[in-house]
Amino acid sequence: YSVTMIDVLIHSPFPQETGQGNAMTADRTELILRAAGFDVQVEAETYQGADARCLVALNAWRSAGVVADFDRQNPGRQVVVVVTGSDINHPEMEDEGSETRQTMERADALVTLHEADLKVLPERLQHKAVCIFPSVRLPAGITHLAASGDCFEVVMAGNLRAVKNPQLAVEVAALLPDDSPIFINSYGDASDKLAAEMTHASAEVEHFNWCGKLDHATLMEKMARADVLLNTSTVEGGANAICEAVTMGLPVVASDIRGNVGMLGEDYLGLFPNGDAQAAAGLLQRCVVELSFYQELKKQVAQRAPLFDFATESSAWLDLIRSRLAH
Repeated sequence: YSVTMIDVLIHSPFPQETGQGNAMTADRTELILRAAGFDVQVEAETYQGADARCLVALNAWRSAGVVADFDRQNPGRQVVVVVTGSDINHPEMEDEGSETRQTMERADALVTLHEADLKVLPERLQHKAVCIFPSVRLPAGITHLAASGDCFEVVMAGNLRAVKNPQLAVEVAALLPDDSPIFINSYGDASDKLAAEMTHASAEVEHFNWCGKLDHATLMEKMARADVLLNTSTVEGGANAICEAVTMGLPVVASDIRGNVGMLGEDYLGLFPNGDAQAAAGLLQRCVVELSFYQELKKQVAQRAPLFDFATESSAWLDLIRSRLAH
């Protein structure tokens, strides 16, 4: 229990060391608020009784119990809820009596991480919602500089799970002509079953290779030297790798799911229908044979890059917290 009242309590449903998206958002938000002089505390998993003027809870669904506990102990205090992809895609979102929806109703402000999620919030909640894009700070000197040479390298970045649909990338690679310069390299951890599938695919499919997990700095260097980032996800809140690619200027080819559209923009030309391997392969081949198309993708990601700027994220969070604490 804190003896004195703090300004802001940030709650993440996941411990900080997991590297999970919510935990990373908690870290950045703490950094932003501390730098502005706020007294901030970060908690994970459960509410530990801190006396705070404002709670910032990440994930309406997972943090519903925490918001309720905070509210009981600090009635009438400010509550800001960050609505994540797992909230938007959760069946409870449609159920007005659910804990997720009650948490969102209780919140004094809601934060989404991209515009597409903002648009699908229930209408009655939209007046208290604001979009704050997650910022990216790349290692010093990292910028996109595609490797010159005969190979056109496509990278997939991130741990492999069913919703990431890595099998689609294998299908895409299998559709490429034998003499295609395109090679798809997938970087990230995988469970035993998926690891076995990906190892088998690497041996069988000429244009696909699963490379396993890399440390973050090495992965950033690989992305900076690649030609395209491929995202085949069927469900995604907003992939960190897409933010990183856009920030460094690496063109992206991605499924047209809401999380990807929200990051890349509705008019982005590198989107393919979710699950359509033929369309994805077509876009990659177009990048190789049609330089003007590839350059247009580069131009489009460059136009989106300022959205993921740390100063932009900082000022949005500070405006929001100052306005909440003024209540």
